[in-house]
Amino acid sequence: MASKTHIMSDETGQRIASALEAMARGSLLTYDEEAGEYAGVDQWLRSMRDGRIYSVKMPTGSAVACVKADANAGVAVPTPGTNSAAAIDPYAALAPFFHIDCNAAVDPDGVPHITAISGDGMFARTGGNGNVWVLAPVLFWKIADDDDGAYTVISISDTQLPGFSPQPGAMLPDGSLRPCMIYAKYALSTYGGEAASVSGAQPRTRDVSHNALITICKTASTGYSGRSIADDWYLKVMFLMKYATKNSQSVFQGCTSYSAIKPVTVASSNLARVIVAKGHGYLAGSAVMIGTQNTDRGNAAAHDVLDYGVITRVESHDESNDSLVLDRAATTAVGNYVLTAPWPTGCCDGVQGDGSPTSRTSGKEPFVLQGIETAMGMYEVMSGVALRYDGETCNVMVLHDTKKEASSISADYVDTGIDLPVAATEGWKYPLRLSNAKGMLVGTGFGASTTTGMCDGTYTHAQATNAEREFHSLGNLNNGSNAGLWYVNGNNALSTARWNIGSRQSG
Repeated sequence: MASKTHIMSDETGQRIASALEAMARGSLLTYDEEAGEYAGVDQWLRSMRDGRIYSVKMPTGSAVACVKADANAGVAVPTPGTNSAAAIDPYAALAPFFHIDCNAAVDPDGVPHITAISGDGMFARTGGNGNVWVLAPVLFWKIADDDDGAYTVISISDTQLPGFSPQPGAMLPDGSLRPCMIYAKYALSTYGGEAASVSGAQPRTRDVSHNALITICKTASTGYSGRSIADDWYLKVMFLMKYATKNSQSVFQGCTSYSAIKPVTVASSNLARVIVAKGHGYLAGSAVMIGTQNTDRGNAAAHDVLDYGVITRVESHDESNDSLVLDRAATTAVGNYVLTAPWPTGCCDGVQGDGSPTSRTSGKEPFVLQGIETAMGMYEVMSGVALRYDGETCNVMVLHDTKKEASSISADYVDTGIDLPVAATEGWKYPLRLSNAKGMLVGTGFGASTTTGMCDGTYTHAQATNAEREFHSLGNLNNGSNAGLWYVNGNNALSTARWNIGSRQSG
């Protein structure tokens, strides 16, 4: 078997330096030319382990500020970055928080195969070398309320210490531990006719639902699914550990207040631009659709002029108007409408560490957390999670075997014993505390707001409802302060697909 070691460039500071040091110790990570993949990934990641316990204590009441504990106690809260300024992130040098971009594939048994790693000369972002993932170590965790019930405590380690269990998704179907974790770097799109995680693509919406993901991701015959409990868990736990607040939007608002609709003011013929009045608020890098009517974005008349285009830059056209320069041509008429759309994947590729391209708190931009780009201006619907209204409660139901995904809640779904808040009438509720629904971390209880408790909204049906519903996470273009990592929209059927519903591939 021919093999060689690819040395990666020190392009991301301490994190890559640590990886290089680990590689140097006995060349643990080698590239198998015949197999076309890296060997020794598990040994390489194990060689970085520090064996320490990192904890965060979350108030069970209305208080928002969390407390870092154990090895996490002395680690400063990071300063997020932008395209022009690097994040200051002390976690980059800590083993459980290690992550790096890679190309990979997952076989039908769920085993990840790492085919390229960022900086090795083979890695590609736009689909030329397969899907793009964030490679991270398998973590172990425990969660429990403290003795007086004032805090819920999450602890993680890169070593399976007494009382710690493998993180969600860490176990393969045969009962063995995965060699590593991989998380889709980008929102679900399509590349070569297949479900994809690649840079520079239009996020897939309109046909994405809990049920449609069964077909889109070929869950019955592959190792893939839509957004999984593991993907959700990683973002939430990493955020809590690093930023020590239940209020995710106080750090990263995501694209949740960017639903601009403006009329075309000057016509153009087959030009890669559209002209609107100054003061429009559109951002370079974001996406728009152009339609003949000001209507719901899911209607054809909202995108019958241009279905999807990316604003490459904004230029002054004259004293009253700006030109939105697009990545494709369109013929527009005065009175057409320009509507914002979910951002293209890869819009955060220039962000240096956690953060957003220019502003993480404007409400207009997606963000990156631990290398994962998210909050694109659309919901990410969950696979393996569904809500069951039984006339009294809203049960969180989970399915851990993706091959058994079904179009209704089958006997393979497990009732977690955790319920989302419901009331006599349908509407928004604001949970107080974090609860563990068999690895799916959700907000529960009543009495909070967008600035207290979990700080995000949960939308549920009236208590008397009997129904099965999708779990929509994060929020969309216009959810505003209701959105965030703890957001849930729970009033859509398992088959509901719309312009503002997407997901991501899960390995």
